[in-house]
Amino acid sequence: MKYLSVLVTLIFMLAVFAPNTYAKSTLSPLKSTSSPFDHPISPNSEASKLPKEFAPTHYPDVNQYIIQNQIKHSKVVKDSRMNTLPKLPYKYGTYQGIVIHEVGEDNSTLTQWVDRMYETYETAFVHAFVDNNEIHLTAPAEYYVWGAGKEANPYFYQIEVVRTYTFDDFAKSVNNQAWLAAYMLKQKNLTPTLADDNEGIGTIISHNAVGKYWGGTDHTDPIAYYAKWGYDMHQFFDLVNYHYNHMDAV
Repeated sequence: MKYLSVLVTLIFMLAVFAPNTYAKSTLSPLKSTSSPFDHPISPNSEASKLPKEFAPTHYPDVNQYIIQNQIKHSKVVKDSRMNTLPKLPYKYGTYQGIVIHEVGEDNSTLTQWVDRMYETYETAFVHAFVDNNEIHLTAPAEYYVWGAGKEANPYFYQIEVVRTYTFDDFAKSVNNQAWLAAYMLKQKNLTPTLADDNEGIGTIISHNAVGKYWGGTDHTDPIAYYAKWGYDMHQFFDLVNYHYNHMDAV
């Protein structure tokens, strides 16, 4: 009887614990369903070298968000003060491409940036500022500006994007920047080409690539700021192409 009791106890224990143990031993790892933005950052990647304030965060695809939500460009405002600026003729009579800038500082509005530019134009000024609500033209397209160093200035139209603080606002602001770049290229029958990948030769170039290939500046914008939103110059160039190809002749 004693042995029978022990046997019953053993059978009971196997019934309770064995299925759980067996299930754990036979489960296979789940396949990853992560997006490209979920991939771990390599210690040697460019993203891993960004300042802490630009630590990469997971965001939707910016261009898809713009297109799927049918985000249109904002109103275009022409500043009444633009004719007070120096009139500097381009090297070849007109601009040969577009320099893409980012202002480089937080907590200033587009209006504040524009006003500051007119107050300090003897140091630097650009053709336009954009944010999520407005495309503000600040200098005549017929003349070059001081925004990307003396080597590149006589060849390029130049656009600054003002920093924003939500994904939706970033998407709207970069959409305005890309639309204006496409529009200005279309006006001169210039085909979009990315200079960042072609040793500085092309019609769309970041301030960073100007410094790398043209010289005369040590600025690296808009690389880090774009990366904060999971964005880069290749995606920006794709967006310029999208607008260019969907734009009527001007």
